[in-house]
Amino acid sequence: MAALAVRKVTGFSPENAAAWVIDGVNDQGLDAIAITTNPEHVYLVQAKWSKKGTATLDRAAAREMIGGLDLIDQERFDRFNARGERLAEEASQLMIDAMAPATLVIALMGIHEPGPGATQLFEDVRARYDNVGRPLLNVRYLYAEDLVAQIRDDLAPAPLDLDIEMERWHKHDGVHESFEGVVRVEDVAQWYEEHGSQLFRLNIRNPLGTTLTNRGIVETLEKSPAHFWYFNNGITLLCDTIQARYRSRSAPQGAPVSLTAGNASIVNGAQTVRAIAQAMESSPATAANAHVTVRVIATHGVAEFANDVTEATNQQNKVEPRDFVSLDLAQSVIRDDLAAELEKEYTIKRGAPDPAPESGCSITEAAFSLACFHPDAKYCCLASTSPELLWERGNRGIYDVLFGARPTAYQVWRSVLTVRAVRAALHVSRATREGRADTLAQKGAYIIAHLVMQVLGRDDIAEPGFDWDDEVLRKVPTVTDTVLAWLIHHIDAECGTDVHIGRIITDSEQVSTLAELVLSDVMAGAIVPTLQAAYIKERKPRKRRRPNTVPYLVKARAVAEGAALVYVPLSSTEREAEELVAWLSADPRRRRAIWTNDSRRPLLWEADRKQYAPSALVQEMWRLAGWKKQPVANQGTARWRVEGGETLWELALRLQAEEAPDSD
Repeated sequence: MAALAVRKVTGFSPENAAAWVIDGVNDQGLDAIAITTNPEHVYLVQAKWSKKGTATLDRAAAREMIGGLDLIDQERFDRFNARGERLAEEASQLMIDAMAPATLVIALMGIHEPGPGATQLFEDVRARYDNVGRPLLNVRYLYAEDLVAQIRDDLAPAPLDLDIEMERWHKHDGVHESFEGVVRVEDVAQWYEEHGSQLFRLNIRNPLGTTLTNRGIVETLEKSPAHFWYFNNGITLLCDTIQARYRSRSAPQGAPVSLTAGNASIVNGAQTVRAIAQAMESSPATAANAHVTVRVIATHGVAEFANDVTEATNQQNKVEPRDFVSLDLAQSVIRDDLAAELEKEYTIKRGAPDPAPESGCSITEAAFSLACFHPDAKYCCLASTSPELLWERGNRGIYDVLFGARPTAYQVWRSVLTVRAVRAALHVSRATREGRADTLAQKGAYIIAHLVMQVLGRDDIAEPGFDWDDEVLRKVPTVTDTVLAWLIHHIDAECGTDVHIGRIITDSEQVSTLAELVLSDVMAGAIVPTLQAAYIKERKPRKRRRPNTVPYLVKARAVAEGAALVYVPLSSTEREAEELVAWLSADPRRRRAIWTNDSRRPLLWEADRKQYAPSALVQEMWRLAGWKKQPVANQGTARWRVEGGETLWELALRLQAEEAPDSD
């Protein structure tokens, strides 16, 4: 922490910053002594650590630190440990001979300022070290947010400087310098090959992969490259600065121009770039004949203008409210914290492949889970009935309620794990229920998850050392059954047995009332009510055949055209995940498909851009992965999950339950 504070105030590399640390026996109240020569300056650091983020500095620690400063000023270097003695002597020479200023740096892993006693001691020593009005001593405080900001800066990718060869161009010298012209598509493909998703750092979404629209772009490049410039809206690129090198000084616009866009990001045209890269991979000789319009705008670091351009240039496309929240700093903070603290992935932008379940989660899954975690049941009710409200800002939506206080990495990940565990428990016990209890379990899964999370633990969810697996997840199946029994009991008692379950659990006020009743009984340890006989499934000689899942979903238009799906091996088939993990990880496209409303082959697989039936695609994936002992048949609709939660099979079951009477 002392080294991190040195890095923060000096800009030294991590290795150099560590070299100034003297913490240990006889450090004389100083954890680091750092020196800069341009400009000449001495930094004396004291770091106070707290794993709970409550560190502060008391009067005794302040006196000890000031004592270390005085020893340096009095040239009593022998009072320090070996490393401190050498650095104290260097600091003294700079302070005395060169009259270099010094700064006392107090780094606190906390959020509160030191008390008035400590701060007064520092003010007194500053006055004592003043030299005829010339301040030679400063005091600087660093808090937890300053140190975390430095870590985030270190984790952030380096700025991308992009070289652009532009033909038939013109320059706009308005408030923001810009160039617009024609670029060869093979150059654009080269950008993507070298830089990948970093090209779209400021975009509201990543390339959406293999969609019907993108497939049309690819086909144009493969079959009619001369028409591509006419059919495509082009690419908009923002950067901090533009350096232009003109081929001709006398008539610059008569020749191409070479641009270097500093800290560049494509904010509109991500789908075009991805499609160009695909076409250049499949038909390089033909596609290379095409050109695309590119606009480069220098923002000079004005973030508000950059956001305005990003939103405005994407209004012409089908942009969802979720896409705009990717610009929220809170999402970047969550992503960085999940990576740094838990080594988990967090996908923010629509179009980015969802991580494997064990590797992380998407913003959509996190939002649903945080809605369940919130103490007010109405938010999980609103999220499940009107998912679009998850991304609305202000009074109309719930985004600011869920993310406004910046939930920690542990809160996000543990909420996700708990909701997953509840859904898994409901799936396992599904064979024991029928009627209204079964309908409630299917349609009210998020409400049940909310109740389970309130029962099992909210207080310790953000505590890193808390054993969430043992204290919470292990208990989920039992608590889920208890909560479900109490919930159906109170629904019948409060609302009657003839009111449709779906109508009840979409009423946020009614859900809040029911949640209070359930939690009161569960927390009081009341005897769990027994499910009515009508809710317990019995073996029946015949069962009405459900309609085939794919034709049913297509006819109902239950999945939006172009919706992203992700392949998830069945948790009950451990061998499947083991056999496919390496093969899936080798190419993220293998895990993703796009839904088309085709009743025979609705899945457009990103890996080969061909359409399949769900089961046929799973079989093909198993074959390509080299799984020699694969099952003869599979339930493909149970392995393809729509972004946001449900598999195709779960979605069909839920919709069919909504159509049928509760007693079915």
